[in-house]
Amino acid sequence: MIYHFYIELQETEPLVWRRVAVPRDYTFYQLHLAIQGAFGWENYHLFSFSKKGQLDKLSYGIPDPLLDRELMFIVKDAAKSMITEVFTKPRQSYIYVYDFGDGWHHKLVLERIETATIERAYCAAGAGACPPEDVGGIHGYREMVEVFKTAVHVEQASYIQWLGLAPGEKWDPEYFNEREAKKRMALLETAV
Repeated sequence: MIYHFYIELQETEPLVWRRVAVPRDYTFYQLHLAIQGAFGWENYHLFSFSKKGQLDKLSYGIPDPLLDRELMFIVKDAAKSMITEVFTKPRQSYIYVYDFGDGWHHKLVLERIETATIERAYCAAGAGACPPEDVGGIHGYREMVEVFKTAVHVEQASYIQWLGLAPGEKWDPEYFNEREAKKRMALLETAV
């Protein structure tokens, strides 16, 4: 079976979203890697899946027994937990948080379950560029978008250098390339 998800990075303007299909037998860790590839994140930070977001009492991620017990959280091991533990029917939603410092919240909605099968995840559609790692969360991202909207801005040069862009090259917040997303997803899947 194939699970088709619509995933939206919350509070972004322009809106950053992806449509991702994954095999039914995926773990939450494999879904994490699929999202990383589809969006263009670099898998540098911790993550969690939960009903409400980062501070839910039950989540799927990388357990830390000492911290989890101290904070009275239950963090199920994402590598050992199947997505079918949560997703059983269309229109169910969940929150994927990536990078607890920057706090990138993605809303996942299971759009449909298809009876066909696939071997690996793929990105079917999307829009908007993934914010760069460590940009400072949604506020830093909004600031960067504004800097690049302005024809001449004093901070553009520092952003261009920080992003590793060539002189004269600009970062486009609306850029999305489905082919690149599929390549990233394939590379991350081989890392499992």
